[in-house]
Amino acid sequence: MSTEDIPTVPVPEGVNEGDLPTPDGFPTTRVRRGYNTEQVDGLIEEVFDAVRHGQPAPEIASVKFEGTLLGQGYREDSVDDYLDELSTAIGQETTPDAT
Repeated sequence: MSTEDIPTVPVPEGVNEGDLPTPDGFPTTRVRRGYNTEQVDGLIEEVFDAVRHGQPAPEIASVKFEGTLLGQGYREDSVDDYLDELSTAIGQETTPDAT
């Protein structure tokens, strides 16, 4: 996943870093499918940097992470829940639930 390929969305005026939910560490998995930890951490850092500098943030709902199966990855449900909170905090739409 390259964040250069992700569209950006302006962050509403008045949103600052203190308004963002803090990622308190995601549970990991080794046996079940998970998200690539570096990609998740990188996206979150880019969103926080965008808010700090008043720049457009990556459009969170359009991000697709590489999955892990036997290597360590973040549990998908925990990351998805956090990213929905983060999306809301910066005025973006949440990711639609998979059906």
